[in-house]
Amino acid sequence: MGLQTYYSETLTNVGLKYMQARSNFASGRVFPNCPVNLLSSTYPTYDKTYWMKSEAAVRAPGTESAGSPHARGTDSYACEDVSFHEDVPNEYIANDPSPLNPEKAATNRVAGKIDLYDEVAFAATFFTQGVWGTDKTPGTLWTAAGAGDPFGDIDLAKATVKKNTSFDPNRMLISREVYDILKRHSDLKDQIKYTSAKNITTELMASLFEVDEVIVMNGVYDSAKYGAAASQGFIGSNHCLLYYVSSAPSLEEPSAGYRFTWNGFGAGGFGVENFDLPKQKARRVEAHNYRDFKLVASDLGYLLDDVIA
Repeated sequence: MGLQTYYSETLTNVGLKYMQARSNFASGRVFPNCPVNLLSSTYPTYDKTYWMKSEAAVRAPGTESAGSPHARGTDSYACEDVSFHEDVPNEYIANDPSPLNPEKAATNRVAGKIDLYDEVAFAATFFTQGVWGTDKTPGTLWTAAGAGDPFGDIDLAKATVKKNTSFDPNRMLISREVYDILKRHSDLKDQIKYTSAKNITTELMASLFEVDEVIVMNGVYDSAKYGAAASQGFIGSNHCLLYYVSSAPSLEEPSAGYRFTWNGFGAGGFGVENFDLPKQKARRVEAHNYRDFKLVASDLGYLLDDVIA
């Protein structure tokens, strides 16, 4: 019996719906998505210094105008294939009663594994010290009881990015623990006590801190090896990242980062394959996600380190 393999649009759609419903995971929302037709290639970059220098000058008659060379360079991306599979026994496929659907369930699980991998990898790579233009630990850490100065610390972060780049941070990324502290912090409650009786949500928090969006890393994972005692916790450290990103990929507008996704396998780099395993008498459901999280401009980000104890 030959190996039967096919790209399953139906299962891919199941996986995509599952991934989109996983609002716990933030990695896919932090950077703008940039679809690409090649697994790896180059993209243009522009020297920040070019935009920050005052070089125009009054031109005397009969002389050349002030000018400079074309201020463009290049950088590169390379989409990697993050994948995972689950083998579903033929007996389950043939005998599971409705509404059980083992292939659909397997699709949900393999898609979730990819989400989880991306979240853990993103936090370790980008939501950490030594990555962004500035790292700073507040002089007084934030507590729900009111210690620390979240507004002052965040205003300093935003002003620093603005001074260094001319762009105001428009996004804020925080861990679940930081979110839980901020939504109870007396400084935030004081800001709305005369105007609103609502709980402090991410939307209200974004308005108070004057950013377009506050993104919370809500994902949970077990870091212990199989067979060991469970070690579950939230993904992401006790940090607060202020950063600027463009609303969409742009040649002229800077962005702290992009998430490049290859269109050659499926929409947004994601797709599901489904094929027979004759020797195992099973059917393999295998998800692939071709993407590259790329730091483009570190000076467009400011990391407040360990803002809570």
